[in-house]
Amino acid sequence: MPRMILRGANVFDGTGRRPERRTLVVEGDRITDVVADGSADGVGDARTIDLGGCTLLPGLIDLHVHVGWGPRTFAPTVAAIALRAARNLRATQAVGITTVRDVGTLGGIATAARDAVARGDIPGSRVVPCGQILCMTGGHGSEPPAPPGMAREVDGPDDCRRAVREQVKAGADCIKVTTNGPLNVVELTQNELDAIVDEAHRLGRRVACHASILGSSQMAVRAGVDTMEHGSDLDEETARQMADRGITLVPTLIVSKRIMDRWDEYKAIPMFRSIPVRAKRAVESFQIALAAGVPMGAGTDLIFGLGRFESLPEEIEYMVACGMSPSAALAAATSRGAAALGTDYETGTIARGKVADLLAVKGDPTSDIAALHQVAFVMQGGEIVRDGAP
Repeated sequence: MPRMILRGANVFDGTGRRPERRTLVVEGDRITDVVADGSADGVGDARTIDLGGCTLLPGLIDLHVHVGWGPRTFAPTVAAIALRAARNLRATQAVGITTVRDVGTLGGIATAARDAVARGDIPGSRVVPCGQILCMTGGHGSEPPAPPGMAREVDGPDDCRRAVREQVKAGADCIKVTTNGPLNVVELTQNELDAIVDEAHRLGRRVACHASILGSSQMAVRAGVDTMEHGSDLDEETARQMADRGITLVPTLIVSKRIMDRWDEYKAIPMFRSIPVRAKRAVESFQIALAAGVPMGAGTDLIFGLGRFESLPEEIEYMVACGMSPSAALAAATSRGAAALGTDYETGTIARGKVADLLAVKGDPTSDIAALHQVAFVMQGGEIVRDGAP
């Protein structure tokens, strides 16, 4: 790939600092320099791209997706789900979401999608797959209408360790476990969750834990999970412990709001039975976590036709509406997301030597977060995937 010079933009580097006018030099898949604007003009045979009037950000990271989910009715076959996943990944890439973490899709589809994107067989966001959801027998992820194969049911610490090993063998980059669901009780025992986390960490995998009632959140903290998904029933002490231990919260705020906005339509789905209880405290818990200094990531979890798959900008907007500053919310979707994945050594910020995952939007999202919808340019791994206003 030829050397490229991206000039004229205000650069938000992902750390939360105010945007500053900078020029980026990109060679291959890397950012090779970040310099004062204009100082790299005319270097060799480089292609110059003018991003005047734009803010340039790191590519966004959605930490909570199910790549094969879409409309309310499940696709009838694994092949159909795989095709939907390919569509979804192209859609996320087009709006500047350059990495997604899949936290449960059946049939090995997310792992296959990761490999297909990496080979260049399909265009789309980079995928970090968790494999099957680990849950207790009859636990969240195994209940209707989740299709068979979505979850691996586990019983006892030894079986939990075996299940982790199965996911790693199948190609999972991280492990997803659920600790409560529609039954509104804590699922798994402390010994079982401890075994999952210990085995995952022993094998070099991070653990994403669905926990949306206080008891399951407390159990997740004791086990030492890496990210807590939803966390919609936190108290101040649990939030403080999360902050002390560096456990990232992925609040997925917009999904419960959208379910409640359409409750008459969705109340018959068994998986959503407990959502009214969760939704009442979701924003309050998020604000408790903010006040405690809990690390924040950003994720959508939009399933069953609750919105566009590529809705991370809307989640970020809602995080701001619920009390987060625009810069902090953008950091949650960039540098904090990369840190949660353990890829912050090469993604999540704009700096010399980092992978060239970049998003340019018209305007300044640090002052008006809605500017995220004005996509002008997207680059993933040094390749331009979108060039021009929407």
